[in-house]
Amino acid sequence: MGIMDAASDLVEKGKAALDADADGKVEVQEVADAVVDRVKETAEAAAVAAGEVKKGFDADGDGSVTFDEVKLTAEAAAKKVSDAVTGLVDKVKGE
Repeated sequence: MGIMDAASDLVEKGKAALDADADGKVEVQEVADAVVDRVKETAEAAAVAAGEVKKGFDADGDGSVTFDEVKLTAEAAAKKVSDAVTGLVDKVKGE
């Protein structure tokens, strides 16, 4: 498959993904709807990630994050990284 064939295949797949009513044409509204859907998916993923970050930092579960909780989270992350590096070094050394 040459580069032109690959490009043509990619264009066809893009048209198929955007052509919501499968009429063989991609209307402006179909593109707009696809963009809106993608923005919604991204926003939902960001909200989930933010919730996970909050859970990670909010150690006492009171709904707010204190400096001490941020510090504890950072220290725990640093320890995990340090342990991982130490484990890797030990593995390389054959220990």
